[in-house]
Amino acid sequence: MKKRFIYVIDTPTESKELLVRDDELIENADGEIDCPLDIILHRYHMEWDDLIKMNTATVSLMQEDFRERKMIRTISFENLYYFHD
Repeated sequence: MKKRFIYVIDTPTESKELLVRDDELIENADGEIDCPLDIILHRYHMEWDDLIKMNTATVSLMQEDFRERKMIRTISFENLYYFHD
């Protein structure tokens, strides 16, 4: 298995994995690998509203290969307040 990147969505009842394509990865100004979450959500026909409705606890960008999984960054939804018109 070659190195790949995924977003992991953790909810109280399940964990979902969204694959990140190589062309969706960017290197930010600090030289770190990143991928805008909204791009991945859009490709999977999801929006931020869906994450709220799923009672998402965290969304993590992970790097994965055949030996290990390494967390790049995590977004916690624990203290996130979302107001929708």
